[in-house]
Amino acid sequence: MAYLSELLGREVRDAKGALVGNLADVLISPEGNGDPYPRIVALAIKRNGGEPKLLPWGGTEDLAGNKIILQLPAGAPYQPTGNEVFLNRDVLDKQVIDTNGFRVVRVNDLELAKIGDDYRLVNVDIGGRGLLRRLGWEDACEHVAEAFHRELPSRSIAFTDLEFIPRGDLKVRVARAKLNELHPADIAAILEDLRPRDAGQLIRGLSDEKAADVMEELEPEFQADVLETLSDERAADIVEEMEPDEAVDVLQEMEEDKRAQVFNLMEPDESAEVAELIKHPEDTAGGLMTPKYVTVSSGIAVAEALRRVRAEAVAKEAETLYYVYAVDAEEHLVGVVSLSDLVLADPASSVDAIMHHKAIRVQVDASREDVLEAIAKYNLLAVPVVDAENHLQGIVTADDALDLILPDEWKIKLPRLF
Repeated sequence: MAYLSELLGREVRDAKGALVGNLADVLISPEGNGDPYPRIVALAIKRNGGEPKLLPWGGTEDLAGNKIILQLPAGAPYQPTGNEVFLNRDVLDKQVIDTNGFRVVRVNDLELAKIGDDYRLVNVDIGGRGLLRRLGWEDACEHVAEAFHRELPSRSIAFTDLEFIPRGDLKVRVARAKLNELHPADIAAILEDLRPRDAGQLIRGLSDEKAADVMEELEPEFQADVLETLSDERAADIVEEMEPDEAVDVLQEMEEDKRAQVFNLMEPDESAEVAELIKHPEDTAGGLMTPKYVTVSSGIAVAEALRRVRAEAVAKEAETLYYVYAVDAEEHLVGVVSLSDLVLADPASSVDAIMHHKAIRVQVDASREDVLEAIAKYNLLAVPVVDAENHLQGIVTADDALDLILPDEWKIKLPRLF
């Protein structure tokens, strides 16, 4: 086992014992042979203050002594392939993502271990012990801790549990697949610890749908900051996949020029939904509602209503399917029935016979306080929004309403209800 901080500056000699220089960096190749722990492929060696020289790693060198003895001729330089990572230059003191703890951490040291006949990068030290080691205080502090019957804590993360934040020329993509497997809320928790530009770099590797799910877990202002770092085309693709009410929120936070470009690049159906919602003030029921809901005609049989619900494309996209709204031929709201009541009812009975005829509703210009009051007072999972003529315009879900009253630091920690 060897730590990078202890190796840097160490003498490097050739097989005949002649001094080559001092170690300035260690190069690994994380994408070689599918091994989870990348092997050392070269050393960067400085001599007399000159530019580092890259020399190949033979595979049988020993890092345990006070000097490094090369096994290959020192005169043959290493030819980079473009996949290498310089551990000192690119990783030490940088931020990385712990994909198990869903957090951004700082690299304080790097642990290299001998596996078989070779040395590989196995762990990343993120604790104070790594800093003490680099200052040369680790042993002294350990003795002090022992005197007080304490243990100096170690905080390391396996290299396989990390995702490197892409920045500059860094090409590490070790845990990209693992990041894609995380829940959107966990990815969002990671993004919140990053600058918008770094967050934008990170979601570039996600599908549009996954990126949209992640964005919906963030606050609109930060959403807009992240999307500002993406191309107009990619931002439009992501916004299209977001729920319409969420898309409106983020578009309203964007700079005017960016908003116009993104909106114009959206597909006509999605942009039409957004255009319909964005005309309403954001602190009203119209500004909070989503057009993703399911309706049936009040006069049809339950069996036919269920068939239509299954056939409706909007049912697959609805924010909630707890309620099905009954409307007449002119789209007036005439009642509401829970999906469970619909499923359990006699298939031959009519929707009119089982629905609630006096559905709680709010006007499209109702204040957010009125919306919250209706949802809380009647213990609703969603409340329908109607215009002055009682035409159904949309619904406001309980989770969207809850966002209005929760402190910002709580929102990311609570599960979405639907």
